[in-house]
Amino acid sequence: MKYLTHTLPWIYSILSYFFFGGMIFTMMTQYPNWDYNLPESMVIRNSFYAETDPGTFFQFFGPIINFVFLGMIILIWQIKKVRNLFLIQFVTFLLIGIGTGVLIYPILDELAINTIPLEQIHNLLQKFKLLDSIRAFIAIISVVLLTFSMIEFNKSIYSKELNTK
Repeated sequence: MKYLTHTLPWIYSILSYFFFGGMIFTMMTQYPNWDYNLPESMVIRNSFYAETDPGTFFQFFGPIINFVFLGMIILIWQIKKVRNLFLIQFVTFLLIGIGTGVLIYPILDELAINTIPLEQIHNLLQKFKLLDSIRAFIAIISVVLLTFSMIEFNKSIYSKELNTK
């Protein structure tokens, strides 16, 4: 049990950092191409995403992270400060996921239609960029909270181990 208590926070953190890295990768490498040469760039985007898209990556890792979090939070429940930091961090993670599903995906679904007028594409992209900027800001907060959570977790674990020797 001690092994799981020590490793699950690390597994959760690594998966979360990997998840957030995927967000940064997508924002830096794919989004700038979408409005590069409208409307052709959207037709190319839609063709490129015909089989799978970045959502596939996030929809795969999101539930895994949730299950690891659940196991981790149960095991560290007695470490009050660490538990509370992780819970606050997880709320930001959930906000990102819910916001993506409720606000971002509907815009992406509309952008997947190749026959919409150019003005509508511009409006949708502007709305997407605004919402995605908010999502990125929440992600930065989440990463900072995750880092502080791990620092506090390590302090609590190592201070207990040092006191028991």
